[in-house]
Amino acid sequence: MSNRVDLPLPPLEYRGWVSPITVDSYYDNPSGDYVWGPLDLGLLAPGEAYRRILDFGCGCGREIRRLLMQKDPPKEIVGLDVNRRMIDWCTHNLARPGVSFIHHDVWSRWYAPDNSRNRVLPLASAGSDFSLIEANSVFTHLLEDQTVYYLEQMSSMLAPAGLIRATWFFINKKAFPMMSDSQNTVLIDEEDPTKAVFYDWEFFVRTTRRLGYRIVKVEWALNLGLHNTVFLGRDDTFAELLITTPPGTSCLGF
Repeated sequence: MSNRVDLPLPPLEYRGWVSPITVDSYYDNPSGDYVWGPLDLGLLAPGEAYRRILDFGCGCGREIRRLLMQKDPPKEIVGLDVNRRMIDWCTHNLARPGVSFIHHDVWSRWYAPDNSRNRVLPLASAGSDFSLIEANSVFTHLLEDQTVYYLEQMSSMLAPAGLIRATWFFINKKAFPMMSDSQNTVLIDEEDPTKAVFYDWEFFVRTTRRLGYRIVKVEWALNLGLHNTVFLGRDDTFAELLITTPPGTSCLGF
């Protein structure tokens, strides 16, 4: 592992594929602090959640590069993504003992048009006993069946006190009276529905509970309609956060 600033930066082309923010500082961690804070949730000690990480949708390695720059870097990191070119770049530039990358051959019109036409694939090859599964800007681009599938997959991949940290777009579908009980998402692009996928909050709560998760913590979006960060856990040591109504400043329709 390395916490030095000698790690290559991804090409600007790749950075632009994964985010409109492409400045070098977005990919750096000069302080060496824990990337997402100490994550001392439940009975977890500060930093304990960083022991073994799966970066689900690692892109060109932004989060992994920052994790490697921590003063106390993870013992093991697995990066997984559908874009083969980015996985190849990460393998050649960021892989080292304890850090590996996997190409996930699932099709995406925008992000992986050359992949096989798989809607989903098992994640077993990535391993198990993860103390943290990171999914930044992934479920915001997956349709409902894909989201449920991958949440089910992840439930058996977590360590007993493991966490999922993922970003989501939420709506209140009561603001859309034409939506039936079976309709739980709002999409913004007819050509590529996965450009942005908004989930009904109540559907999200029901689904995660049905799959055995607890909502441990939520970091609400600072601007209306943008990413909300949700921490999910399965262990009884995590107290479930009781939320009845998300803030109307973060989620549409509230």
